[in-house]
Amino acid sequence: MIVCSNHISFFDPIAVGLGIPRNIRFMAKSELFRGHGKLIALFLKCCGVFAVEREQADKNAVTIAEKLLYCNKVIGIFPQGGITRERKEFSPKAGAALLSVRTQTPILPVSIYAEGKIRPFCKITVRYGKAMIPPHEKTLKAARKWNKELQSVITAQLEEEHK
Repeated sequence: MIVCSNHISFFDPIAVGLGIPRNIRFMAKSELFRGHGKLIALFLKCCGVFAVEREQADKNAVTIAEKLLYCNKVIGIFPQGGITRERKEFSPKAGAALLSVRTQTPILPVSIYAEGKIRPFCKITVRYGKAMIPPHEKTLKAARKWNKELQSVITAQLEEEHK
Protein backbone atom coordinates (compact mmCIF):
# COMPACT_ATOMS: atom_id res chain seq x y z
CA MET A 1 0.00 0.00 0.00
CA ILE A 2 1.05 3.59 -0.59
CA VAL A 3 0.06 6.03 2.16
CA CYS A 4 -0.34 9.55 0.74
CA SER A 5 -0.90 12.62 2.87
CA ASN A 6 -0.64 16.36 2.81
CA HIS A 7 2.43 17.65 4.66
CA ILE A 8 2.13 20.45 7.23
CA SER A 9 4.97 19.77 9.69
CA PHE A 10 8.03 17.69 10.51
CA PHE A 11 5.85 15.58 12.83
CA ASP A 12 3.58 14.31 10.03
CA PRO A 13 5.24 10.88 9.66
CA ILE A 14 4.54 10.25 13.36
CA ALA A 15 0.96 11.56 13.13
CA VAL A 16 0.23 9.40 10.07
CA GLY A 17 1.99 6.33 11.44
CA LEU A 18 0.11 6.29 14.75
CA GLY A 19 -3.10 5.21 13.04
CA ILE A 20 -1.61 2.48 10.85
CA PRO A 21 -0.66 -0.83 12.48
CA ARG A 22 2.08 -1.62 9.95
CA ASN A 23 5.58 -0.19 9.60
CA ILE A 24 5.63 2.60 7.02
CA ARG A 25 8.78 3.17 4.95
CA PHE A 26 8.68 6.92 4.29
CA MET A 27 10.27 8.58 1.30
CA ALA A 28 12.06 11.78 2.42
CA LYS A 29 13.95 14.58 0.75
CA SER A 30 17.62 13.77 0.31
CA GLU A 31 18.63 17.00 2.06
CA LEU A 32 17.62 15.43 5.38
CA PHE A 33 20.36 12.83 4.91
CA ARG A 34 23.03 15.36 3.92
CA GLY A 35 22.31 18.61 5.73
CA HIS A 36 21.60 17.56 9.30
CA GLY A 37 24.60 15.48 10.25
CA LYS A 38 25.52 11.82 10.21
CA LEU A 39 23.57 11.01 13.37
CA ILE A 40 20.27 12.20 11.84
CA ALA A 41 21.03 10.33 8.60
CA LEU A 42 21.72 7.14 10.58
CA PHE A 43 18.54 7.60 12.63
CA LEU A 44 16.44 8.03 9.47
CA LYS A 45 17.94 4.93 7.87
CA CYS A 46 17.30 2.91 11.04
CA CYS A 47 13.65 4.04 10.88
CA GLY A 48 13.40 2.72 7.31
CA VAL A 49 13.31 6.14 5.66
CA PHE A 50 14.82 6.33 2.18
CA ALA A 51 15.94 9.38 0.23
CA VAL A 52 14.47 10.95 -2.89
CA GLU A 53 16.01 13.71 -4.99
CA ARG A 54 13.07 16.09 -5.35
CA GLU A 55 14.33 18.23 -8.21
CA GLN A 56 14.58 15.36 -10.70
CA ALA A 57 13.04 12.05 -11.64
CA ASP A 58 14.88 9.95 -9.06
CA LYS A 59 15.07 6.48 -10.63
CA ASN A 60 16.88 5.05 -7.59
CA ALA A 61 14.11 6.11 -5.19
CA VAL A 62 11.47 4.74 -7.57
CA THR A 63 13.33 1.42 -7.79
CA ILE A 64 13.55 1.18 -3.98
CA ALA A 65 9.85 2.01 -3.63
CA GLU A 66 8.83 -0.53 -6.27
CA LYS A 67 10.91 -3.28 -4.62
CA LEU A 68 9.36 -2.53 -1.23
CA LEU A 69 5.84 -2.56 -2.68
CA TYR A 70 6.45 -5.86 -4.47
CA CYS A 71 7.50 -7.25 -1.06
CA ASN A 72 4.15 -6.12 0.41
CA LYS A 73 5.65 -3.24 2.42
CA VAL A 74 3.88 0.06 3.08
CA ILE A 75 5.37 3.20 1.53
CA GLY A 76 4.64 6.67 2.89
CA ILE A 77 4.76 9.61 0.49
CA PHE A 78 3.98 13.28 0.98
CA PRO A 79 3.32 14.01 -2.71
CA GLN A 80 3.30 17.81 -2.39
CA GLY A 81 7.10 17.62 -2.44
CA GLY A 82 7.61 19.45 0.83
CA ILE A 83 5.92 21.02 3.82
CA THR A 84 3.01 23.31 2.91
CA ARG A 85 1.70 25.20 5.91
CA GLU A 86 -0.72 27.43 4.00
CA ARG A 87 -4.31 26.26 4.04
CA LYS A 88 -5.02 25.70 0.40
CA GLU A 89 -6.08 22.93 -1.92
CA PHE A 90 -3.97 19.80 -1.73
CA SER A 91 -1.78 19.83 -4.85
CA PRO A 92 0.21 16.61 -5.28
CA LYS A 93 2.97 15.94 -7.74
CA ALA A 94 2.26 12.87 -9.88
CA GLY A 95 4.97 10.54 -8.51
CA ALA A 96 2.82 8.65 -6.00
CA ALA A 97 0.02 8.15 -8.54
CA LEU A 98 2.50 7.00 -11.18
CA LEU A 99 4.08 4.54 -8.71
CA SER A 100 0.62 3.24 -7.79
CA VAL A 101 -0.37 2.71 -11.42
CA ARG A 102 2.96 1.08 -12.35
CA THR A 103 2.85 -1.38 -9.45
CA GLN A 104 -0.95 -1.69 -9.25
CA THR A 105 -0.76 -0.77 -5.57
CA PRO A 106 -3.68 0.83 -3.70
CA ILE A 107 -3.32 4.31 -2.21
CA LEU A 108 -4.56 5.14 1.28
CA PRO A 109 -5.46 8.86 1.28
CA VAL A 110 -4.66 10.61 4.56
CA SER A 111 -5.20 14.22 5.57
CA ILE A 112 -3.67 16.16 8.44
CA TYR A 113 -5.40 19.29 9.63
CA ALA A 114 -4.35 21.81 12.28
CA GLU A 115 -5.24 25.43 12.84
CA GLY A 116 -2.12 27.59 12.94
CA LYS A 117 1.34 26.34 13.78
CA ILE A 118 1.96 22.85 15.11
CA ARG A 119 2.99 23.14 18.75
CA PRO A 120 2.59 21.07 21.91
CA PHE A 121 -1.05 20.40 22.81
CA CYS A 122 -2.52 21.95 19.65
CA LYS A 123 -5.46 20.13 18.13
CA ILE A 124 -4.51 17.97 15.13
CA THR A 125 -7.01 15.95 13.09
CA VAL A 126 -5.74 13.02 11.03
CA ARG A 127 -8.26 11.40 8.66
CA TYR A 128 -7.72 8.08 6.93
CA GLY A 129 -9.80 7.60 3.82
CA LYS A 130 -10.75 4.38 2.10
CA ALA A 131 -8.07 2.62 0.08
CA MET A 132 -8.20 3.68 -3.56
CA ILE A 133 -7.60 0.99 -6.19
CA PRO A 134 -5.56 2.26 -9.18
CA PRO A 135 -6.82 2.01 -12.75
CA HIS A 136 -5.69 -1.08 -14.67
CA GLU A 137 -4.36 1.02 -17.54
CA LYS A 138 -0.63 1.62 -16.96
CA THR A 139 -0.21 4.84 -18.96
CA LEU A 140 0.92 8.34 -18.10
CA LYS A 141 -2.56 9.62 -18.98
CA ALA A 142 -4.13 7.16 -16.51
CA ALA A 143 -1.63 8.20 -13.81
CA ARG A 144 -2.44 11.89 -14.31
CA LYS A 145 -6.17 11.20 -14.01
CA TRP A 146 -5.49 9.03 -10.95
CA ASN A 147 -3.49 11.88 -9.40
CA LYS A 148 -6.48 14.23 -9.88
CA GLU A 149 -8.71 11.71 -8.07
CA LEU A 150 -6.23 11.54 -5.18
CA GLN A 151 -6.13 15.34 -5.08
CA SER A 152 -9.95 15.52 -4.88
CA VAL A 153 -10.21 12.94 -2.09
CA ILE A 154 -7.56 14.50 0.18
CA THR A 155 -8.82 18.04 -0.49
CA ALA A 156 -12.34 16.91 0.54
CA GLN A 157 -10.94 15.35 3.73
CA LEU A 158 -9.12 18.62 4.54
CA GLU A 159 -12.29 20.66 4.04
CA GLU A 160 -13.87 18.75 6.93
CA GLU A 161 -11.32 20.44 9.26
CA HIS A 162 -11.86 19.30 12.90
CA LYS A 163 -15.41 17.99 12.43
